[in-house]
Amino acid sequence: MPISPELKEKLVFLADKYETPSFLQKDPSKFMHRYSSVRDQEAAAFLSANIAFGQRAQILSHIELILSQTENSPADWIQGEGYKKFFTEGDKSFYRMYTHNDFLSFFGTVKTMLDTSGTIGEYICNHYSGGFLHETICSLFPAECAIIPSSKNSAAKKMNMFLRWMVRDNSPVDLGLWSSWYKKENLLIPLDTHVMQEATKMNLLAPSASGKPKSATIKTALALTQAMKEVFPSDPAKADFALFGLGVDI
Repeated sequence: MPISPELKEKLVFLADKYETPSFLQKDPSKFMHRYSSVRDQEAAAFLSANIAFGQRAQILSHIELILSQTENSPADWIQGEGYKKFFTEGDKSFYRMYTHNDFLSFFGTVKTMLDTSGTIGEYICNHYSGGFLHETICSLFPAECAIIPSSKNSAAKKMNMFLRWMVRDNSPVDLGLWSSWYKKENLLIPLDTHVMQEATKMNLLAPSASGKPKSATIKTALALTQAMKEVFPSDPAKADFALFGLGVDI
């Protein structure tokens, strides 16, 4: 169903309203802005995005706890295996269902990226050969690392949020570090709970049989992204600010 001119105008207004420097204040994207080097910005962003689920206060406090160990260079901390002193082997929980072993596996893979290519972005670029970029990234991690989704059906919300940060340029929030080799028109909208709820209310997504938002799958992410290309043809992920911002603000 085509999107009405009135709804298009509303979405543009909302995106502009929320995509401002103040958005960073209570969002995990704020941490990457602390650093000046690409390698540290990417490392902080990759960590922050992959912890970003649950209550915002808990997300921010756990990211802060890890970054406080890094002596102002997350990339150096990872390459120097500082994470092995902070995380201990075992199934003890660190954040929700993510265990110390999950973080050891996560950081071990990121260390390989940095050791091999200098930056996370360069490593991923060298391994990308087409298709969904989040699938390429996920394939680089061992299946037992619960932090990274392994299912092809997953909407990979956290990974697609990270990609929004890395690819979208000319933004006070997103860094656009990868804009030279990946097009923002190919980004998928991260299916946060707030995004799903607002998109369903606006009839941008059809509800489930029960009337509630559908499950967050890759199929749903594609459907919403395709709909948002009617509003933001070359930058559909900009709609994330409109839908998420409205959902959090209400």
